[in-house]
Amino acid sequence: MAKAQKAPLRAYKSCSKRMSDHVALALVVYTLALIFLVTPTIESTGTSIFPYFVLVLLVAAVIPLCRNLERRWQALSATAHPDDVLETQYSVDRLKLWVAAIAIPAVLAVLFTVF
Repeated sequence: MAKAQKAPLRAYKSCSKRMSDHVALALVVYTLALIFLVTPTIESTGTSIFPYFVLVLLVAAVIPLCRNLERRWQALSATAHPDDVLETQYSVDRLKLWVAAIAIPAVLAVLFTVF
């Protein structure tokens, strides 16, 4: 009896599609960190909507940067670069993205707590 060949578990994704996935997930993590770390530290003496307004502004400030990163990777994937060069740049950009997604809310929480 012939054994069935196993199909690959997932199809190969280009670097731009993988970076797009990381950007989307990093935005979710960033927003959740803002909600649970930064929003409780913002003191508002007046209305209670102020922390949520700040939250919206902080998320809106990061979205264009993430979109620029996605556009950069779409352009890089369209050009003919060797895979080794793209993988190195991909790893560096992915690391920068995740450090920013985690560090920015942590720094903001500390700043809002101190000041």
